[in-house]
Amino acid sequence: MSRWNLGSTRIAAAAAGVMLALTLTPPARGQEKLKVALNWNAPNAGFVHHYAAKKMGLYAAEGLDVELLALPGSVPAVTSVAAGEAQLGQAGADAILVGMSQGAPLKVVWLFYQATPTGVIAPKKNNIGTLADLRGKTVSTAVASPEGILLRARLREAGVNPDRDVTLLNVAPAAKLTMMLAGQSDASTGFVNFQMIQAQMQGQDVTFIPFSTEKQPLYGHAVFASEKFVKEKPDVIRRYLKATVAGLLWARDNVDKAVDLVATWDPSIRIDTEFVRRDWIVQLNSLISSELTAKQGVGYMSDAGWKNLIDVLLDGKLIGSRLDPKTVYTNELIPANAKQWGSGRPPGS
Repeated sequence: MSRWNLGSTRIAAAAAGVMLALTLTPPARGQEKLKVALNWNAPNAGFVHHYAAKKMGLYAAEGLDVELLALPGSVPAVTSVAAGEAQLGQAGADAILVGMSQGAPLKVVWLFYQATPTGVIAPKKNNIGTLADLRGKTVSTAVASPEGILLRARLREAGVNPDRDVTLLNVAPAAKLTMMLAGQSDASTGFVNFQMIQAQMQGQDVTFIPFSTEKQPLYGHAVFASEKFVKEKPDVIRRYLKATVAGLLWARDNVDKAVDLVATWDPSIRIDTEFVRRDWIVQLNSLISSELTAKQGVGYMSDAGWKNLIDVLLDGKLIGSRLDPKTVYTNELIPANAKQWGSGRPPGS
């Protein structure tokens, strides 16, 4: 889940690799120009479907000349689309909803993460396997951030009073995991595909308790556009999504090449290949797929998923008024190839 005032804290990792099998198709004359605002300014496994669609000429084949804008967080991505600087964007669902609540005329057209990547991370030695196990414990978190608000909401649902039964240490986002690893807290909030991986790569034996569940999904990153663009150019969005989904299918079926693509996307930025690999596998196995996508196709959404997140943001006062879930999104532009996703699991997993 992104932070409305800070943006995503994840920086993807990868280094080295070749993409000789992929050919970069130059834009043909007369192609529709599109700017797509991405919610982080470094190469990221969460953008590999866009990278693949551009690198392999999938956008060009759909008559699109796509420029990817690497921005420093979900807030700038939402602002860019709302201001008309970009036609489409990918950002955290919470940031999109906050923008809508503030009057930005936006519409979600495709859901990348069926589940928010946020949750609670704890060393297994602390015997914390459920949210109820946090009673009497200390948790490091950014209290006023969306994940801090989600923590409080999920604790209440588990019968734990967040003001009385748990000690919440309000710290800077970058300090959450550090404090836990130093023994200054029993657990921390964080991303399953960022802080969780960081802890594991430091040799820590940790467990992750997700805030999103199949019964109560809380949506994560999504692709969105202005309502005006959705109304005026639905066919352009369909073609963009068709190519993007094709890139996603390729990245699922070619994990090693997908990691290399992220690694070589911006040669000026040095990142950790093993981190990217772990990140991408987690996204494939835990975030992009759900029972809904297995039946309807990748990117499909429901009223219930949006309502759950709206309720939490309203309760946490991140949005000032209730949004109607039905007005937040549309499934009408999701392309036919989305149904090729199936379970979403990479081959051999």
